[in-house]
Amino acid sequence: MTNIDKSRLAIIAVAVAGVLFLAVNIISQTMFSAARVDVTEGRVFTLTKETIPVFQDIQEPIVVRVYFSQALSEASPRHAVYYQRVRDLLSQYSALSGGMLQVQYFDPEPFSDVEDRAVGFGLQAVPLGDIGEVGYFGLAATNSTDDQEVISFFNLEREAFIEYDLTKLVYTLSNPEQPKVGLITTLPVDGGMTPGMGGMGGTPTPPWQIMNQMRDFFEVERLDADLDVIDDDVDVLVLAQPDGLSETAAYTIDQWVLSGGKAIVFVDPNLESGSPPQGGMPAPSNLTHTKTLLKAWGLTLEEDVIAGDIQAAVRVNTAAAGRPVISDYPAWMNLQANALNQDDAITGDLKNLTLATAGVLTQNPESALEIRPLIQTSGASMKIAGDKVIGLPDVVALFREFEPSGQRLLLGARVSGNAKTAFPDGAPGGVSGGGENEESEAGVHLADSTDSVQVIVVSDADMLADRFWVQESNFFGQRMVVPTADNAAFLINSLENLTGTPALSSLRGRGQVSRPFTVVEDLRREAEQQFRSKETELLGRLESLQGEISAIQVNQAGQGESLINEDDQRAITNYRAEILSTRKELREVQRGLREDIDKLEGRLKFINIAGVPIVFGALMIVFSVMRRRRATVAN
Repeated sequence: MTNIDKSRLAIIAVAVAGVLFLAVNIISQTMFSAARVDVTEGRVFTLTKETIPVFQDIQEPIVVRVYFSQALSEASPRHAVYYQRVRDLLSQYSALSGGMLQVQYFDPEPFSDVEDRAVGFGLQAVPLGDIGEVGYFGLAATNSTDDQEVISFFNLEREAFIEYDLTKLVYTLSNPEQPKVGLITTLPVDGGMTPGMGGMGGTPTPPWQIMNQMRDFFEVERLDADLDVIDDDVDVLVLAQPDGLSETAAYTIDQWVLSGGKAIVFVDPNLESGSPPQGGMPAPSNLTHTKTLLKAWGLTLEEDVIAGDIQAAVRVNTAAAGRPVISDYPAWMNLQANALNQDDAITGDLKNLTLATAGVLTQNPESALEIRPLIQTSGASMKIAGDKVIGLPDVVALFREFEPSGQRLLLGARVSGNAKTAFPDGAPGGVSGGGENEESEAGVHLADSTDSVQVIVVSDADMLADRFWVQESNFFGQRMVVPTADNAAFLINSLENLTGTPALSSLRGRGQVSRPFTVVEDLRREAEQQFRSKETELLGRLESLQGEISAIQVNQAGQGESLINEDDQRAITNYRAEILSTRKELREVQRGLREDIDKLEGRLKFINIAGVPIVFGALMIVFSVMRRRRATVAN
């Protein structure tokens, strides 16, 4: 074969390879466009089996209109990638719905009819430059009855929650008939006015996000703490710190639960998120009749006891010896997945909950009810006296004196089984029955449950307050909320579980990821406890020495002497020298606080930067030597 023939053959081979490459791409794009492999931890790009029926069960057409400005894509590549993910998800949803979910895409160019329609839906425009150009990236969806749901702008801060947000939107439009929740609470969940100085004026406060979450999926009706009847259309009763619950209401709730009603109870021995007191300390809660109900349901809220967990302690800004410090506060707990029951549908998909000065629940030994733990502390827990967390607690002292008990404390539980009434002597005066059921209408008192009761109890109500589970930001005048814990997910999952509609429970915990460096945290916590004890001792010595100097100076001033005598001068010099020595020792103690952590950090850096190349190089040397030996033997 001549050189010319070889050149032609090479050209033909390259051409054939190019054609094959294009053909493979076209065929794969056509035949395998829906195929995908999700290798992320938690499979965040894979639809869960619980959410698939949300789209398969759509009974009426839903039109989703997505507005995305091409100018925004050019100005922000991250938004372009985010937009593609939204399109991918909506494509999957539409395929699952069998055409009932119709998706349309628009580019709202400036001063166009499309932009006017986007503005009419309430979409948020964001500025893209100094010349007044704006961009849109939002969504508006409607059903056949003109119900409307809008995502005004797909903010990057909520990208981790995109599947949940989209699924919730579709679920809300496809299920306009919502289960009904009866709410009894003294918490300021619907917002109000924060009193101003001297009781004058005030600042309006928005409703708690927990209420917005509940109203997304349920019809919520506020009930009185002295009710004597619960309507038949109430599916679940929520008692959130029902301060001052009357005996009549307690009896009504007791009979309603015994006749098949379902309840969720948040009861807090040290409420930090109630209405602001009108001067002085907040009044103690009156939970007498609520505790009576708990006892009938097999649980007791321990008196004057707060749960603390040193492993889950939240780091807070506080003060020690007049100086600002950052310290772990064991009475505020950020509980990770290992503190939650992973085998229960309510908590199985959650990642973390934040609780504040929660109480301790104990199971009554004489009760035959099944108590299934949902939330527990770790073994590094301790029962803290309730008076130590009232008002402005000494956070540093609580941390320094913390002694783990080695026992897990119960903070939340699911109660089931055949229960007995909390009122064995019958109804209190003026009440003939416990609700609108056949027995109560006939005036028959229920001494035992007609079926297995279903009650969920949590020993904390502060977990419902915004400051313990959401982070707020302002996005061009709009309030943007991003969850930092799964507190709301816990309540919504509980409601869905008890009403039998667990549509989104598997999604709520997916966006919230918490991966603490447990080894580093343990080292830091152990070193800091030792440091705090030594620090307190040294600060006390400094304060004493400075007091001695002040006393000498005051004494001399009182005697009218203009000069300090020689003995006092010598004493002051000695005290100041000791102060310098003590401050130096204090700096050494503070430096030692991070010594173990710095050593660990150094080892990790060595392993990541030098360790792996060294190991790889050693393996290559061994491999090379083995090859040479084999070659020598072969020759």
